[in-house]
Amino acid sequence: MKVLLLFPPSWHPSQPYLSLPSLTAFLKQNGVSDVIQRDLNIELLDMLLTQKTCGESYNKITDKLRGLEGRLINSLNYHEERNALTEAVEALPWFIHNVERAKNILRSDAFYHLDSYMEAVYIVNEALRLMSSLFYPSVMTAVSNTMRFSVYSSNDILQAIHSERENIFLSFYKEYVLSSILETTPKIVGISITNTSQIVPGLTLAKLIKEQNREIHITVGGSVFTKLIEELKKVDSLFALVDSFIVFEGEHALLELCAQVDGKNDFKKVPNLVYREKGVIKINDNYFSEDLNTLPTPDFKGFPLSLYFTPSLVLPIQTSRGCYYRKCAFCNLHLDHRNFRLRRTDLIMEDIQKLSREYQTKCFFFTDESVPMNKLREISQCLLKSRDEIKWMGGVRFEKALTGDVLKKMAEAGCQKLVFGLESYCQRVLDKMKKGTKRDVVKKTLDECLKAGISFHLYVIVGFPTETENEAMETLDFVLNEEYLHSAGYSCLPSLFGMEKDSPIVNNPSEYGLASIRSPIGEDLGLGYLYAVKEGMSPQKAEEMYNYMISKLSGTLCPFPYNYSMADGLLYLVYRNKNNKEEVVLR
Repeated sequence: MKVLLLFPPSWHPSQPYLSLPSLTAFLKQNGVSDVIQRDLNIELLDMLLTQKTCGESYNKITDKLRGLEGRLINSLNYHEERNALTEAVEALPWFIHNVERAKNILRSDAFYHLDSYMEAVYIVNEALRLMSSLFYPSVMTAVSNTMRFSVYSSNDILQAIHSERENIFLSFYKEYVLSSILETTPKIVGISITNTSQIVPGLTLAKLIKEQNREIHITVGGSVFTKLIEELKKVDSLFALVDSFIVFEGEHALLELCAQVDGKNDFKKVPNLVYREKGVIKINDNYFSEDLNTLPTPDFKGFPLSLYFTPSLVLPIQTSRGCYYRKCAFCNLHLDHRNFRLRRTDLIMEDIQKLSREYQTKCFFFTDESVPMNKLREISQCLLKSRDEIKWMGGVRFEKALTGDVLKKMAEAGCQKLVFGLESYCQRVLDKMKKGTKRDVVKKTLDECLKAGISFHLYVIVGFPTETENEAMETLDFVLNEEYLHSAGYSCLPSLFGMEKDSPIVNNPSEYGLASIRSPIGEDLGLGYLYAVKEGMSPQKAEEMYNYMISKLSGTLCPFPYNYSMADGLLYLVYRNKNNKEEVVLR
């Protein structure tokens, strides 16, 4: 039984994602030895961002522009496409000669010089944007892709994956990826789709594989379709591309799927599986939650670890699954995991030490929704005792138990940065959100972080129902605190409130001053709702406030890499602290 696991674009290119290494380790532990895993996101970026590929794209863009020039069409789309192609023809030659230099900057110590870093990121994203003009109006960057098709509509998705004209990935997969996938002759291909930007790239890949070999069983896993279990029953067209979907957690489900595909073909025995049998879509609701203490250390073998856009490797690691709080009114992350579970601290330490030795890294990113306080204490004590000099960051909640003494111990144990969901600094809004957070605890915790030398990232939500403009400004004034702005590695990222499917707020609209809630027209795979309010900022006014907040933060905070909550920021802080560098703050 040969299994091929694929992680499609688009995802941040600074670190690997944890899903495939976790599945690979579990399959191998349980006797499925022939497992291949590939991060196609970073592989494809590396292939596209070469002088050769950029040059080939330039020639195709030139040919397409010549073809357009011979047509007399007077339409806005025609003129916009011609302008995009013209810009690419004029600008791309410079990027062709500099794109590999940019990649080398991001993979070398030049990464740590802010001017060089910013230039390299600009070159990478502009090169990809200009190359995308061949598929106008679609656009690809290093971290995302946009098309005119809605990823929440099955009809749009099907149009997108078949569109030779606009689907960037259809062409690139055929040219650079597909043959190497088929050469491995797998019986099962698993595609991990964990965010909406991977839906079209992931299903395009499934389409191409099915066209070449219908005997390969293609299964899709990840949080996106976990949130769409009921909708999948009504969208028969997706099962022409995919044989099954694994929802919730995938380890035991994929293992059992291997057994059934290998000859038994009794798919009702596979937990967490959605599949079509004799024209009927079925859901196996024998949902299985993994015992984290029986899972092996993630296995990153086969991942192109030298290709990530960082000079040192940062690996993801997990201490728990689910959220131990599970009460926030705006959140539907409870759908990803049916309950909260912890991994034993001795096993976490074994994971860290094994991965550190095997992959020669000291840097780790805890991917938990929020690492519980007791676990933070235990991990810190063990790291101090081991003296492995591990450097790490992760997400936490504002809790009274996160005291100055605890933070000091965490800093001594290598904690560089913490990621907080602040959401608002207005107590009324926090209470409405059911965050379980008090303003005095927020302020005290952040002050103690500063004393301990731990940086922090703050996520903010703009436009939660009933929030007023003055209340949003209260939050903005707080995150623009001068002491925070002058601290090492401080970052903040606002997001515009979106009413997500199955979040608690949907079940009690009157409590949140909502006049109406409705599904967007044509979105049979929708993950959210449109809404109107009786009080507070309207969705339109909230968007204006969000844009204002973004502009104020952009003009005040140092941009990437500090103003980010991923591997880039962690590595910069490690470098700065090691070399006693002065903090760069842009005004």
